This record gives sequence, C-alpha cells and structure tokens, in this order.
Amino acid sequence: MKKVNNLVILLVWFSLSLSADNCNETDDANMIIEDGNIDLSEKINLSFDSAKSTSEDLELKNIKVTSCKKSSFWSLTAENAEIENENLTIQNAKLRIYNVPIFWLGEISLDEEDSFNIPNLGVTDSNLDISYKYKTKSENSEFVLEPIYSNTKFGLSIDYNFDNGVNNFHLNSLALDDENSSWVYDIDSVINLNDFISLTLDYSDFSGNSLVQDYGFKYLDINRRSLDLKQSVGISFLNKNRNISFFSDDFITIGALRPVSHSKDYITYERFYIVNDWFLDISSEYSKFSNNTPESLEIPYIVYDEVERISRDIEIKKNYSFSTLNYESKFLLSSRDYEIKDTNKNLTISNVATSQIFSLLENKTLKIGFIWSTFKDESSLPILDSYPSLPSPESNISLGSWVGKDRSSNSRKLFIYKNWSNYAFDFSISSNLYEKYNFEEENNIFRKFYDKRPIFFSAQTKNKNLNFFAKGNYSYRESDFMGLMAGVEYLDDKTYLSVQKNNIVPSSYPLQPLDNYVLKFKRDFDNFQIFSRAQYSEEEEIINENVLGIQWEYDCFRLRLSMERARFFPFIDPDFAETSYFDLIYLTNPEVKNNLSFEFELVGLTNILTPIDNIINDGLFN
Repeated sequence: MKKVNNLVILLVWFSLSLSADNCNETDDANMIIEDGNIDLSEKINLSFDSAKSTSEDLELKNIKVTSCKKSSFWSLTAENAEIENENLTIQNAKLRIYNVPIFWLGEISLDEEDSFNIPNLGVTDSNLDISYKYKTKSENSEFVLEPIYSNTKFGLSIDYNFDNGVNNFHLNSLALDDENSSWVYDIDSVINLNDFISLTLDYSDFSGNSLVQDYGFKYLDINRRSLDLKQSVGISFLNKNRNISFFSDDFITIGALRPVSHSKDYITYERFYIVNDWFLDISSEYSKFSNNTPESLEIPYIVYDEVERISRDIEIKKNYSFSTLNYESKFLLSSRDYEIKDTNKNLTISNVATSQIFSLLENKTLKIGFIWSTFKDESSLPILDSYPSLPSPESNISLGSWVGKDRSSNSRKLFIYKNWSNYAFDFSISSNLYEKYNFEEENNIFRKFYDKRPIFFSAQTKNKNLNFFAKGNYSYRESDFMGLMAGVEYLDDKTYLSVQKNNIVPSSYPLQPLDNYVLKFKRDFDNFQIFSRAQYSEEEEIINENVLGIQWEYDCFRLRLSMERARFFPFIDPDFAETSYFDLIYLTNPEVKNNLSFEFELVGLTNILTPIDNIINDGLFN
C-alpha cells in the first residue's frame, strides 16, 4: 500500500499548507484542495482537479494516473476516485493512449502490487490469438477472468487463488466453444480442518482433445515435459507422534507415458519415537495398484495390471558429535508383500541395510563410511511406484538409491566424500573405494547403470563475470560420463550468455541419457533488448526449441516481438505402432508448433509481459 500511504501523507500536507486559501473554516471536517499533482511511487504520478477530505475518506475529482515522464503516451483517467481505509478506488476508469479513450476498465483499486491488463495478441500456427484479463483481489484471494479468441474459437479462462495462511485453494480452468465443447480444470488445495486433520485435493480433468492439443500449452499452467492430469484426493490425521493418511492417486495421460504407470490407492500409518537419543521411525503402507498403460504399447519391462502391496519400514538412527568428529549411524529394516492378481502369485521379501558415516576435519567436510545391505534378488518383484534416483555426490552416500518402495539399495560399498567451499568456488566429490551391487538379474535398462566405478562430482565457480559449472558422474570403468550437466556462463551489466551440455539420466523409463545443448542469450542496448533460447538434440540432430525475440522500450511503453518454435508439445492418441516407446517417454512430439507473438505493455499499468529472464531460463511454456 505504499502508493496509497504516500497519497494520504501528501494530501494531508497539501491540506495543511493550502487550508488558508481552499478550506471552509466553518467546517473543520472538510478540506478542499484545488489542482493537485503528486507521485504515488517512483514511477507513477497522479494528478487531480480537486480533492475533498472528510473524517472518513478523501474524494478526488477528474484524476489522471500515468507513468510517462517524457510524454503523456498513456494515462488512466476517471471523473471520481475515493480513498477509504488507505484503499484508493477509481470509479468508471478509462485507459487513454495519446488522450484517446481505448478501454473502459470500470471500477478498479490501485495497490502497490496490482496491475491492469490490456489485450494480449499473438499468432499460433498462422491463427490469431487475442485475450483480455480481468483481475480482482481481496486480502486473501485473487480472481482472474480471461475471455479468449483463438483459432476462430471463443473461450474462457478462470484462475482463482485463495490463501489465508492456514488453508489454500487454487482453481485453474479453460473452456472452449469448439466441436467437442472442450473443458479442462485443475484444482490444488489443502484444507486444515483443525490442528490434526487436513484434506488434500490435487485433481484435474478434461474433455475434448483439441483443447489440450492446441490451446492448453498457452493458457494453462501445465509443464509440457510431464503433461498429465493428476487426480489425487486424500485426508491425513496427525496426533502427537502418529500420522495416518488415506489417499487415492490417479492420472489421465495425454498421449504419452509418465515415470510411474500405475494408479494407486493406499493407506499409510507412521509413528515417531525418541529412545535414549535414538530416533525411531516406523511406517506401514497398504496399496492397491492398477495399470494405466495402453495395451497396444510394448514396454521393455514387465508391467502387471493389478497388484496389492504391503510395505513395512523401520528406520533407526543416531548422531554423535565430538570436537573433530561426527558419527552418524543408521539402520533400515524393510519388508514387502505382493499379491499379483494377474498370476495369482504371492511374493515376500525382507531386507536389512545400514550406513555408518564418519565426518572428519574441523569443518566436517571429509566423510568416509560404508553401506551394507542384504543381497536379495528383487528382479521378480513388480515395479509399481519406483525408479532410480538421479546421481549426485550426496545420493552416492545415501541408503535411498531408489525413489519408491519396490527396490532396496542392494549395495555394499566403502565410500569417501569431500566438499570444498571458499570465495572462488564450491566443489564436492564422492567415489567408492569398493562397491558391489545385486542387479545382475535385473532388466538391462536398470543393470547397466550400476557397478561402473563412478566418480560423482559437483562444481561451481564464483567469479564476477565468467563462471563454469558441472554436475554428474564419470565412470572410469567405461571411460565415459554416465550423467553430466556442464556449461559456461557470462554475465555483466548488459549481457548474459550461457551454453550448457546436458547428458542426464531422467527419473523415468527407460533409463537412457537425454543429450542436448542449451543456449541462453540476452543483450541490453539503449532502447531495446535481444534475447534467445535454443535446445539442440545431439541424438536426433535437430533443434527442439528455439526462441528469438526483440523487446523495444520507450518511456512507458514496451513492445515485444518474438518467433517461437517448439516440438515439446502434447499430442493426442499417438500411433504406438509407429511411435517408439522412447519418443513417448521424452515427449518428443513429431508435430512442430510455430508461434509469432507480438505483445505490448504500458509500464506501471499492465505488467503483463513475462520477464525475459524467465523465458530464457525456463522456456516459453514451462
């Protein structure tokens, strides 16, 4: 409310200084100011013909709000405005450009964090896109209504967000008047009924494929590289040292696979204890899984349609601290019971694992230790909600080498870990002096990533302008990187340039590296900026994403023109006979979206343009 506070203070000052000429001395509750001009903030100026103050509010006549310093390119005008309880409300507001009324905005409230919107314009695959956002705010909520015209179709987008610090609710929805009457919505909410009962809702659904295919990427908050509609509902009870949860997790896949291909209904029960400084965590879970993978898709590992699983885990750990030594002792006991409905088989397995870690030196940055676990053949167990963790120096010394409960660490290793940090760089490294895994019977897509004698590393320099960074693991048995993210970055007052090489093992099946190069560039000139982002696939020898744009700024006006090309868009009902499993996993869409976007912003008023830094770092549609 900085703008409103400044306005109140300045009006009071004006009232005191001008009271001899402009005030009615017979009525102390009313003061009149003629022809005022004040700054609401460093950029926003407000002028008015007259202002009348009472004991409760201030009434302004014929106001004009603008952020233009050199000219009156745009202004927000109204006949009446009112300040009450430090809130500035403008009635019957109009947006004028070169003093010509362009848009009627109705009643609006001016706040330090608020902005107004004008139509967004663009072209997608040679079709015109136009939309307009109406936004209202209260203390704990925000509501945005956006009528849309795209590809000769009319639509409506709604975004509602509520958060009072205890409960939160978010609704995002898009409807389109096409042949399928397409509609999609996403609800994300946590409701705390009291101190120990909470409801969780993360639920999405849609009708009409064309909406998601052609419009969802632009108007919905959906990440194109993991595009699915999640349907999760649950309730949790927390009382002292006990927690019990009932959840149902499902999803609707849009033309591609997810890292986990089963829906899941489950109950978890967890208890926490501290006994003689030992921390004890006992958890149990009963789960029912159903396969969501299309039958026509051939998957390079066994997938069961219906499985029930009971899992039990007991974790015991304690830390000892000395002047030059820290010692962490951890034990993990686990058991799994599977009932496979497809084959009427029952499988049971139990495991014991432990890690003993010693942190040495005065700053405890040198760690040595070992991991030991019982070697059980788990290759016959289903894979339901599990996949290997991404490699890092920290993951190498952890008992949790897999996400999910279908695989144990199944490793025995003697490791060393060291990290350095000073004014010039941050660096950490980890390697195994001895290692052995029990994955010989696993599918090749899992087995090939173990027992490779890897060196895990993470490095980052801290120079003023030019910096290098790298993270991954190098196998000296294979003489190759098993995972790598490395690059160089240059930054000064006007230029940003980054070139990065990615060769990573994503947390999804199959476990194959995703090789690409990423270029990020931005250059500031006196009145304009040039920016670009590009992704090049080394394996396919093709540019998957390319953004090239220019943004011009004069006084309080910004104009952006950008050309956008991307292959990472959802596609509906793929032909599994012609589309490979790997293309489905990586969402490498054979279709290409080409956009030409032109947007403009009235600085200080609309604030609608996505920051350039967000575009070049995250991409257009992430």
